Amino acid sequence: MITIPGQLAIKTIHGRNGDFNVGRLATSIGEFVVKNAELDQYAEGKYEGDFAIAEIRPSTYTANGRMP
Repeated sequence: MITIPGQLAIKTIHGRNGDFNVGRLATSIGEFVVKNAELDQYAEGKYEGDFAIAEIRPSTYTANGRMP
């Protein structure tokens, strides 16, 4: 796990199954999309701070050793 300073922008999505929050974390090493139910406790807006990153996953996946 690493801790890095950055800015988290939270946006509320109005889906057909209800509202939920997604985030975009901007740091010195790149921008990351954050999808986690814990974001629902925060209001839409921008938050500055130090963020702990435990896992980074690609937005694509592999099947049988190839990317679909």
